[in-house]
Amino acid sequence: MSEKSSVNVKTIMLGNRPLREYLLEAIVSINRDADVVEIMGRGRHIYRAVNLYNMLTSRLGDRLELKGVEIGSLLVRGRRVSYIKISVAAKKT
Repeated sequence: MSEKSSVNVKTIMLGNRPLREYLLEAIVSINRDADVVEIMGRGRHIYRAVNLYNMLTSRLGDRLELKGVEIGSLLVRGRRVSYIKISVAAKKT
């Protein structure tokens, strides 16, 4: 039997906490255990997800690789809410 390689994905949902806390969480996850970190912002937090990604790229630079960007809408409590999901990973050296 062949064994599938599992990818450890850490999802960070942005809320009202300061961006620096999410930045620290993302950097620690990338350096330690997560293969892929997903930054997810819904509704009015979409711009914060983009800001967090820009902060990550300015801190980690070439060590960070963009895996993908997904946009769409979810049904939350009977209402449609837009979201963005940015997937990043550490580059393999």
